[in-house]
This record gives sequence, C-alpha cells and structure tokens, in this order.
Amino acid sequence: MEKKLVEHEKNVETYDFVFSPEEVETAEESVIALVNMKQTIPGFRKGKAPRRIIVNYLGESLDELVLENLTEDLEEALKDEEIVIPAVIVDQRRTEDKAIFRVDLHRSPKIEMKDFSEMELSVPESSSVIENYVQERIEELRNENAILDPKDGPIEYGDHITVEYSVVKDGKTIADKKRQEITVEEEDDRPIVTSVLGRKKGDKVSFERTFEGSDNKYEYSVTVREVHKKILPEVEDEFAKTVSQNANTLEELKRELEKEGETAYEAWKKDFFRQQVNQKIVEFADLEISDKTLDYYVRRAVENSKKDKSYSSYLEQAGSESDLLLQFKEGVLEELTRNRIIDEIAESEKIQVSEEELQQTAQRLAPQWGISPERAKELIKSREDVREDFTDSIRRSKVLDLIASKAKIKELDHTAAEEPEENQSDSSGSLDSEENK
Repeated sequence: MEKKLVEHEKNVETYDFVFSPEEVETAEESVIALVNMKQTIPGFRKGKAPRRIIVNYLGESLDELVLENLTEDLEEALKDEEIVIPAVIVDQRRTEDKAIFRVDLHRSPKIEMKDFSEMELSVPESSSVIENYVQERIEELRNENAILDPKDGPIEYGDHITVEYSVVKDGKTIADKKRQEITVEEEDDRPIVTSVLGRKKGDKVSFERTFEGSDNKYEYSVTVREVHKKILPEVEDEFAKTVSQNANTLEELKRELEKEGETAYEAWKKDFFRQQVNQKIVEFADLEISDKTLDYYVRRAVENSKKDKSYSSYLEQAGSESDLLLQFKEGVLEELTRNRIIDEIAESEKIQVSEEELQQTAQRLAPQWGISPERAKELIKSREDVREDFTDSIRRSKVLDLIASKAKIKELDHTAAEEPEENQSDSSGSLDSEENK
C-alpha cells in the first residue's frame, strides 16, 4: 500500500492510500473464496463453483466487496496515525488494477499564543469587599441566633416555616409527608416557597411542576405545619459576646470578622482571577483548525444536546437552526482553544499534580459530596475516572494561576468590577468561593 499526500488544509491532511494490483488481486481472491464457501451458487455445491461463475454471479458487487476487504487493511494501517478524531474515508474506488482510498486525517491543530502579560484583570479593592463581608457575616450570625416566635398570621418574608410535603409522579408517591424547614426569602422563587406565601399554619396547597430537561410532571401537596416570626438580636456588645468566644465588644467582633474576611478575600480573589483568565485566554491565541474538524465536534455537540433533551430549548433561544449551529461552532472553537492553551502551557512549564494535592482536594470537597474525607480519598485512589477529572481540574487551576501572575491587575471600586460572563463570581463582597466552603 502506498500513501500519497493530496491536500493539506490547516490541521487536516488528505491522503490517497493506493493498493497495488497484487494487493487488489489478493483481496479479490479472498472475496471469491469466501463467497464460494458461504453462499450457494445455483447449479453448484458450496465451494465447487468456478471462479468465472462467481465473478458473474457477484457482478458489480464484487468491487464493493473487494473494497470492503481492503478497508480492514487500511484500518490497521491507520492505527499508527496520530489523529484527534477518527479518520474519515471521503472516497473509495477501484480502477482497472488498483484500489484507492481518499482519507482525511485530522491532526492536532497548531496554536499560536500571544503575550499573556498584555492581559488585564480587574478585582474590587479589598477594603470595600471585606467591609461587605463583615456586614454579611453579622447578618448571618443574627439569623443563626434569632428567636423563633410562634405566629398565627399569614406567612411573610423573613418568617421561618416548617412544611410537610408529598410528591406524586405518574400516580406513584415518590415522597410521602417529608418535612422541611425554610426561611422565607424574597429571592427564593421555588414553588414550595411562593405557593405558601400569605398562607397560615394548617393551610394546604397543591401545585404541579416540571424540571428543565425533563417532560415528567410532579404533583406536590404541601401543608404548613409551623410558622415562626424571626426576631433578630440587636447588634451590640451583648450580641458579640453571644456569637464569639473571643469578642467582648461589637468592635472586637468586627475586627475578628475582618481578619476572617481578609483570608476569605485572598482565596476568593484567586478564584475570581481564574474565572477571568479562563474567559479571556481564548483572545490570546489563534488555533489553526479546519472547518472539517470543527464540523465533527459540532455534530457531536448537537447529538449530545438531543440525547439530554436540551436541543429544543437551545433552538428556541437561538431562533433558527443555522444560528444555533453557529453558536455551537463558536462554543466548540472557544473550548478547543482553551483546552489546547491549558495543555500547551502545562507541558511547557512541566506542571504536575502531586498525590498530596489530590488528597487535599478530596478532603476539602468531601463535605460537598456528603461523604467522609477518608471515603473521598479512597474514591480518588480507586476510581480512575474520578482521579483523571481531579488531576485535570487541579492542573487547569495551576495554569490559570500562572497566567494570572503575568497579567496586569487593575483594582477597582467593588461596584465597578467586571464579572466573568461564565461561572460568575460575586464581586460585590460575597467571598464564598470553592476554596472557602
């Protein structure tokens, strides 16, 4: 078999794989022998039909079978090719004495990165953020130490309630008389909250709800069991003594919370920078990738969205199928560029992830998973997929931190700080980041 380069377009190389007359003849003899053994030719016992009879019997399908036989040899040869998606046979034909397969090989696209020191990141200045943090923590402590006073009147924002609910799906009860305590807040738009607003203790309400990505309908029956008015403590020295073992005055409590806020701010700032870098890095690189490769990933994205039933909602938002495909293409290009930048920098800077870092991450995230730290650590050791996901995540964070360290930092008043469009972080003073939970 001979391999000839026909065309080179960005990361896609198109080759003709040419099988010699001898190779074609061998494949043809193999096909004829197989047909002779497996099929019954009229007038002959299996394996006894002459060659010319079999050739006439197969007719034009002989060429198809020969090409199919040669495809196995081609696939074996393609195993050694370094490609990012499966090879694509764009044409196959048999000439008088040869067989030719035209194949697209999608190589890893080249990338040209720009100077990351020209990247500009913004962050709200620390004093205003920490001041907001202190105020929010004081409100949290007030709510945690509130007095719950039984209430007979209608439910209002700020009240603490206990509800009992049952859920029925397709006539089958999937939750029966479950109890839940809720603080009724204006920003909480869950039906279980909005449906009981204005109701009283003992009242019953029903509603039906569906969830995004599913056509299933759930019927909820909710009974208000308890209603309490939350009486918040006054913010004074006595309050400080109650909520802190180390503070005797309100000022001492505020200083304690300021130190807590400073630590939280540094962790939050790192996460905030990562999000900005993750969004902006695609502007600092050019990925030399063919539309042929992009189209493959777009088709796969469309198939996946149809499988998880999100395609229809995407289509509705886009307005037309052509606009949706364009959005998919732009998203795919951004993600491929972003991942390639991460991989290139991780390799060039020899960024590694240690076992200790994996274990520390498992311990930190264990409470979010609802399991013990020991169980989380065991998962990372025993589950290769979990281990790979965490390794990739930690390596990505290290690369983003490295880029952030080279960028220009612009400190802004917290009201003017820009938030990343994706995975937004609250720049107005909420310091709950992944590292602080």
